[in-house]
Amino acid sequence: MASTPEPPAHDAQDGCHEASGTADDARSCGVGVGDGGAAPRSVSAPVPPTSRSPSPRAAPEPFEPALAVVVAGIATEAGLDVTHESARRSCVVLAPHPDDETLGAGATIMRKIGAGTAVHVVVATDGSKAPPGDPVEVAALRRAELAEAGRILGLGPEDVTQLGFVDGTLDPGDDALVEAVAAVVAARRPAEVLVTGDSDPHADHAALFRATVRALGRAAWPARLLVYPLWQFGQPDLLRRMCRQSPPELVSTEGYRQRKRRAVAAYRSQLAVDDADEEGLRPSFLTLFDTPWEVFFPVSVPGAPAPG
Repeated sequence: MASTPEPPAHDAQDGCHEASGTADDARSCGVGVGDGGAAPRSVSAPVPPTSRSPSPRAAPEPFEPALAVVVAGIATEAGLDVTHESARRSCVVLAPHPDDETLGAGATIMRKIGAGTAVHVVVATDGSKAPPGDPVEVAALRRAELAEAGRILGLGPEDVTQLGFVDGTLDPGDDALVEAVAAVVAARRPAEVLVTGDSDPHADHAALFRATVRALGRAAWPARLLVYPLWQFGQPDLLRRMCRQSPPELVSTEGYRQRKRRAVAAYRSQLAVDDADEEGLRPSFLTLFDTPWEVFFPVSVPGAPAPG
């Protein structure tokens, strides 16, 4: 996770409308406000998919921790518990930068691996923009942190692909990026593809989503596409757009939270000392990913084969 996010583009694929960015707007998803631990609805079958900066590691501004907790609670209350179904679905997890896969899907990765389900992680960029320093040295540091986090999650070297695009340069129109993602999907043939969202304020995060949509069409493989929110938690209007498209799917983190904390801690170069620190991911932000559930939004892919 690097660079200050750009303002989100409003795309027809979101299928939702703008809101003013308050807790009242967040409530307009149709659920009440909670603390992120409320019991979600459960389902017994898979849910079908629905139609750089002065401080490169700082959270997007303004970031209001208390509001972000409210927003995360809303996503939980609106969600469907698919923990058992998810554990049996093979997946490819696409991350723009080293650490995004752990924040958004670390417990889900561990749960799948624990169930004997195939998981492959693809990291698109080299992470060389954060922390500040020589890009070659920073990229090497990020690779080492990724390897350590992957080991904690249960991933071997063969389970991780690094595409090596330069941090901050992802372009959904780049055929090289699209073909690289399509090649992994075609080779792995996963039941699910997890990726950051089109509405994520970070430009690399949104770009990887759009490239993935194109890639799934090229791969001609009927994988379900699910978005894991990151920076959206701090902006109710973005979450509103996502939850109006489809109810989020939830995977329980029970039994995996301690290991997830250790995997996040492996990304030492990305962590702020405290909330006053202008560099790094602040503790108040990281608490959004240390909750009873991980959240995923199903997204339809126009022109792609329908998942079975």
